[in-house]
Amino acid sequence: MKQCVDVPRVQKVLFNMAVAIRDILEKNAIPYMLAYGTLLGAVRHKGFIPWDDDFDFYLFGDSYEKAIRCLRDELPADYFVEDETSEPLYFHGWAHVKDLKSVAVCEAYPQDSLYSHKGISVDLYKTEQMPLRDLNKYLNQENYAYLERRKNKGMISEDDYTDRLNRLHEKIENQSTEVSEQLIYSLVTGYKCRYLCAEDVLPLKRYEFNGVMFYGPQNADAVLTVIYGDYMQLPPEEKRQCHYSSVEFL
Repeated sequence: MKQCVDVPRVQKVLFNMAVAIRDILEKNAIPYMLAYGTLLGAVRHKGFIPWDDDFDFYLFGDSYEKAIRCLRDELPADYFVEDETSEPLYFHGWAHVKDLKSVAVCEAYPQDSLYSHKGISVDLYKTEQMPLRDLNKYLNQENYAYLERRKNKGMISEDDYTDRLNRLHEKIENQSTEVSEQLIYSLVTGYKCRYLCAEDVLPLKRYEFNGVMFYGPQNADAVLTVIYGDYMQLPPEEKRQCHYSSVEFL
């Protein structure tokens, strides 16, 4: 396993950030759930995946703006809510909470280094509930908006923009037509899984993470299986890689 940073120290910072975020959300009765590798860590390890230096939440669309507003007002001064209102070059479709006492570099995503604040980051993904028949339209709109943000902020070349746009058009043309009224929650990140069944998400359930209880989906097994497959099987050592290339603590 390649140790590219002081993973335990990064995890300590992330955990403190996550608890602060959790406390504010729960104080204000704002629902959330652990997401992706963070949920996997909670289920498989009762905490962080040993080599993971990331922490992910999902917030729900109907209370997302309230959540960001409360976090901006109530988080400790060492943390910064980063989104389109606080970062001129922001192009992501979800907000981050950044630690102001660290500088982190991720070589896999060099565009992120253009942001003013470069600390260890917690992702606050947004999920929207909708009938399955509306999912393709929603995801297509999100993808278009993402490309337009990067183009308008000068963060992508014209050739790259055109190439990505053409690939998006091709993908849309090959999409199947979903007519189901089944309620789902959207996923907008890079996994093959594009949605979660609403019945697997709600009602939310508590999961232990480093001895502290966080909310997660009602059926973590179904959620993790659709995202990762056999999620209890550890990946080969060469794939046990951390997110950051380097982290400096100030």
